[in-house]
Amino acid sequence: MSGEHSHSGLYQSRDAVRAVIISAIALGIASAVELGAAVAGRSAGVLADGLHNAGDVLTTFVLLFAFALARRPATRRFPSGFGRIEDVATLLIVVVIVVTAALAAFESIRRLLVPESYGNIPLSLLAAALGLVANLGVSQYKIRVGRSIGSTALTTDGVHSRIDALVSAGAFAGIGLAGMGLRLADPIAGLVITGAILFILGGTLRQLFLRMMDAVDPHIIDELTEAAVRVDGVLGVHDVRARWVGRELVAVMHLDCDARASLADAHAVAQRVEHEVGHVVPSARVDIHMDPGVEAHEHARPDQP
Repeated sequence: MSGEHSHSGLYQSRDAVRAVIISAIALGIASAVELGAAVAGRSAGVLADGLHNAGDVLTTFVLLFAFALARRPATRRFPSGFGRIEDVATLLIVVVIVVTAALAAFESIRRLLVPESYGNIPLSLLAAALGLVANLGVSQYKIRVGRSIGSTALTTDGVHSRIDALVSAGAFAGIGLAGMGLRLADPIAGLVITGAILFILGGTLRQLFLRMMDAVDPHIIDELTEAAVRVDGVLGVHDVRARWVGRELVAVMHLDCDARASLADAHAVAQRVEHEVGHVVPSARVDIHMDPGVEAHEHARPDQP
């Protein structure tokens, strides 16, 4: 079973790396076009979108490093492996989002206080539209791959790209209104976008906090327990605990088995439980503690039938 898990993890890492590289190329092109258009057209909204896309490209390197390190085998200093690095990567991505949002807010406020004339409106509109399409595309791609392989870091980066799609839409609307004579529409759009970014970021921070506190969906505990109870030779299941380490679910459970069973028989029961749990939660690594139990009829008093 461990061999199947290792091959599965290898393919998952390849999927993650491919998703990150393809997304980086698409957003790098969009960012270059938008930053160039922002210089030519002096649009705060397009600049904000370009900065966010540049931030996405920066987080690419964070994710690639995390995926590479997570595949390293455990060491004596890190006996549980390096899976937690993806949670660290998620935190760094959040920091990048906050910094780019702050830069966008600063530039929007500056241009709100000191309005500037706009140039090359069509180029700015085209750049914003390109950013919108690119961000929507890579957002769906990264979130789909991230959820399929259980990567919080990749899913979070996909949410980041979805946020950037909102920035692109706001930039497009702002520069369009500015081109119609409403010069303050562009910096106001930049501020509204910044507020939307911070609001959406709250959900990502909540998920990150839960991961750092080793929170799991209670339904997972029920699935682990039910999978173990179905195995012949298991008389009871208790003290089930689980936590996420990167993309791997690490679980500990205590099983009651016949107190008269031999060590070999108890070990065989534990292996069957591990196999059954692997079918229900493929990403789980289970540590099993066997406790001596008694058959149900042995609980009855001697004077009872």
